[in-house]
Amino acid sequence: MTNLFELDKITMGYSAIIFDLDNTLLNFELCERQAILDALEVCAISLDLHEISETTFLQVFETYNSQYWRQRDVFSPHKIIEMSYQSTLAHLKIKTDKTNHLSQSFWHIFNNSAITEPDVDEVLTFLAPSYRLAVITNGFVSAQVPRMKAAGIDHFFQEIVVSEAIGFAKPSPEIFHHTLSKLDLKPAQVLYVGDSLNHDYAGAMQVNIDFCYYNRKNLALAPEVKPKFMINKLLKLLELFK
Repeated sequence: MTNLFELDKITMGYSAIIFDLDNTLLNFELCERQAILDALEVCAISLDLHEISETTFLQVFETYNSQYWRQRDVFSPHKIIEMSYQSTLAHLKIKTDKTNHLSQSFWHIFNNSAITEPDVDEVLTFLAPSYRLAVITNGFVSAQVPRMKAAGIDHFFQEIVVSEAIGFAKPSPEIFHHTLSKLDLKPAQVLYVGDSLNHDYAGAMQVNIDFCYYNRKNLALAPEVKPKFMINKLLKLLELFK
């Protein structure tokens, strides 16, 4: 892994920087949790009335939600969220007939709001005048693009590539090749920044794109995992380009 203070000559060769979206530019967990709770408020379901804390509700919801998302090939996202609310409310003994309304409210709130990772605006503002910027994200067009607009960051990017739109998801090399083609660039001209070793690192390695691991939780890396660069704060990305 290259020392951040020995990079001036190395980083001059990049023409573009491609970012992952969730948990790289946008904080997915905070966005999701806020939407889960806000949907309860929209549907007038009070946790206080049932003496249940927000933390408890979120913990139960996320347990069921993670189980149902494993069946995303069978159920639509709307149905998965509805089932997650149904199971959570039943588990916590909260009676309601509003699970469909809860799901609809969640999707509207989630798809039209955003919480960015720290220093995102500063980083993109610094990079945009000198580098072509793009996003590769797994997910749905109806969610990812509006969330970027809600965060006010969509205008920074020349290309926003969403897995649903092209039929391939990270770590598939096809989604990276597609993005390189749209940018008309070769792998050596691009740096990819992401938080997932399974999706971002694995995908970038398959197509020989240099990878910067945004290690936002300071996780220990296995010996065989060797990203080109590693940062634990997005602001440190700028040290590569000064």
